[in-house]
Amino acid sequence: MKKILYFSLFLIFAGNVFAQKDILVNWECNMEIERLSGRFDPATDTVEVKGDFNGWANPGHILGQSIDPDLYVSADPDTIFDAEVGDTIVNYKFFYTPTTWENDPNKIHILTQAEYDAGMVTEARPFNDGTLSTVTNQETEVVFQVDVRGAVSAINSLPFPEINTVHLAGGTYPLQWPSLGWPSGEIGLMIECYDDGTNGDMTPGDSIFTTTVIFPAFTTFLVSYKFSLNFGDDVNNGGGNDNENAIGANHQFNLFPSAQYCVTKDTFGIMLLKDFVSDVEPVNNVIPSAYALDQNYPNPFNPTTNINFSIPNEAFVTLDIYNAIGQKVASLVNEDKSAGTYTVDFNATNLTSGIYFYKITADNFTDTKKMILMK
Repeated sequence: MKKILYFSLFLIFAGNVFAQKDILVNWECNMEIERLSGRFDPATDTVEVKGDFNGWANPGHILGQSIDPDLYVSADPDTIFDAEVGDTIVNYKFFYTPTTWENDPNKIHILTQAEYDAGMVTEARPFNDGTLSTVTNQETEVVFQVDVRGAVSAINSLPFPEINTVHLAGGTYPLQWPSLGWPSGEIGLMIECYDDGTNGDMTPGDSIFTTTVIFPAFTTFLVSYKFSLNFGDDVNNGGGNDNENAIGANHQFNLFPSAQYCVTKDTFGIMLLKDFVSDVEPVNNVIPSAYALDQNYPNPFNPTTNINFSIPNEAFVTLDIYNAIGQKVASLVNEDKSAGTYTVDFNATNLTSGIYFYKITADNFTDTKKMILMK
């Protein structure tokens, strides 16, 4: 009898914290940044939320305009069934018509004790988490480059029989994601890349495909994207159009408020988060007599360090950062520079502790040095 009583009391106390119950979820999405940028038109566009809770339905749960013209809210809460404290109760994204999704990764909400007790959650965020402090101040020209040599399809794990086309998709306007399944009919949402010496491509026929995208002012800093080889070509696309990596595994980089021109270099299938440096400044007016790459200072560093280099003649200069296994993680310089000595401020906030290498190439000069990030 005592054992039965103890067991019953345990269930009662456990139920106060751990028992599952239904949770109501209200949605609020602030569209101010999207409206200011001109990407979102309140007169014609609708705001939706799509996620695991509604099977990523199309159309999703449509939000209505509130008293605040930039705030879109749910008229009725959604019910999340059988949730308990600590559960990820929603895995979702906001979306607006016709084709604009939020950046990856998917947004989640973990149920707290207070929310569990109340039986209700309000998930309130700006679209793409954009605020006036996290968007660019002007148009930003970004040159996308992807090396497709030896590319392998993520769908069948085999090399592509041949590579005829490369297309770019993403989650930051004017980049767009195709619908789930990447149907071939939505190739119009993709941006074509080139290997013919046009659209920013440097060397025709070298299997490094390039395209240039102009991001408007009020673009949020985080840009997510991926490439597709032979889009719509069932014979050569390796089993499907979404063939670079798994769903949600994307290339990413962070812009900054004053970004005007940036170059990002990728290898097909290697997904990294990259940061651009904000400036490359000449140190003085003295023309150096020789090429040089100095040791970074400070070293070890956390999270910023300075790299100085000198070039005695005008040259096209590249300065790249590599991790310990030879993967490029940042491109600091990729442009013509006049003769002089320069300093580059490198910010490694989004990199993990470890050994990195920085390599310069200018005319026939190349040099590599090691640096240590210690967080």
